[in-house]
Amino acid sequence: MQNVTGAASAAEAAAEKPSLKARALDELRQYAIVTLYLWVFFALFSFYRRMILEENGISVWQQTLAIVNALVFGKVILIAQALHLEAGLRKYPRIYIVLGNALMFTIVLLGFHILEEAIKAWFDGRPLATSVAVFGGGTLAGFLTLGAIFFVVLIPFFGIREVARAIGGQALWDLFFTGRTQTFRLVED
Repeated sequence: MQNVTGAASAAEAAAEKPSLKARALDELRQYAIVTLYLWVFFALFSFYRRMILEENGISVWQQTLAIVNALVFGKVILIAQALHLEAGLRKYPRIYIVLGNALMFTIVLLGFHILEEAIKAWFDGRPLATSVAVFGGGTLAGFLTLGAIFFVVLIPFFGIREVARAIGGQALWDLFFTGRTQTFRLVED
């Protein structure tokens, strides 16, 4: 499907290969959007955890990790997308692509969070086994709940990316961020 807005067709756009500078700026823009989305999630999750556990306060270290996590995970998502890890899902309806990507990156995020907790335990001089106890409360239910939260948070992210792929990134941007009323008509290629 392609959005009909008077823009160049997909074939014409493919014929014009963007310059290295344009591709780098596009990659940087995508990285900033992914990082911002993840940083908001990780920061809110950290604040929520503090509230639930009724901690005395949240350290700068934890908030710093929220932005570091967002930067690292943002790059991991872009690299995985550049490697076309979801290519096997392309033959299915878009909902399966969205859910498959959300599941795949939930596993990646859980793995990186376990690694992060292990590194923190190592720096604190604690046994690495204690890092698992901190993660998700140390129970299978806590681990699965954390995984479910990651999964649900990633669904809208990948859903919007799939819609942008279907109608075009600029059309989606215009739809959300321009003040004018604009009507879009989709046609199937």
